[in-house]
Amino acid sequence: MKVMVCTDGSELSKKAIDTAVGVALPLKAELIGMTAVKGAEPTEGLPGESKDVQERLGVIYDAAKAAGLSCRVMAIHGEAPWQCITKLAKDEDVDYVVMASRGMGSIGSLFIGSETQKTLASIDRPVLVVR
Repeated sequence: MKVMVCTDGSELSKKAIDTAVGVALPLKAELIGMTAVKGAEPTEGLPGESKDVQERLGVIYDAAKAAGLSCRVMAIHGEAPWQCITKLAKDEDVDYVVMASRGMGSIGSLFIGSETQKTLASIDRPVLVVR
């Protein structure tokens, strides 16, 4: 079983990480942490990622390890976060996706973010949206 959690480094993403750990733990699922990065992949892989990207992924990895979960983290490069999320969920054949209802670009807490809406419209597996 695999649970994927997405982060953009926002406070709400941190809540989604905690929620994903809570979902994965009783299922004894592997946690797959991801962050979307606009543009082409660096040639060196994760070590070539920016400090910000490594920090975002480190939060997921540390939370999973503290809970005793198996975890992999990755930066997925593409044009839009929703495309990266949808592609990785399919490529990794995850059972559940956990993500925040809005991210860094949010204008208000009452509205679902556009990337979340696009993900929900395009993905073919269950998504838990954290508010």
